[in-house]
Amino acid sequence: MAVDLKSLWQRERARRAALWDLEELRPGDDRAKPHLGILDEIDRQDLEQPHGEFQLKTIEELRDSVPETPYESCDGHHFVIVLDKDIPEVWRTRFEAANALSERFSQGSYAHDWRRFLRVWIRDMEHLAAHRLA
Repeated sequence: MAVDLKSLWQRERARRAALWDLEELRPGDDRAKPHLGILDEIDRQDLEQPHGEFQLKTIEELRDSVPETPYESCDGHHFVIVLDKDIPEVWRTRFEAANALSERFSQGSYAHDWRRFLRVWIRDMEHLAAHRLA
């Protein structure tokens, strides 16, 4: 299946923006309705136009499948990174959308940024579920 990266990027940026807007609102707040509508539409698109087999994997399965790689920068400093090539779609684009302004290397991102993204994703999905129940 060919992945339309432009469409995927736009979808994930819209998802991220709506999730960020929801962060400020308590479940049941009427101001959440437009953001929930956007997220419902994105979920519909995800079902109709899935991007990659990992879309339906659990966060634990995803975390276990993406190795952390020791990396030495050109100035000799040692870091641990996750390589872009090791992050399956749709998650690579979700991660990029959430961390667009973060420092990174050409090969990948800091492993701690990846781990933080996964933790925040779980929190965001729990918060979204609470909004949908309210």
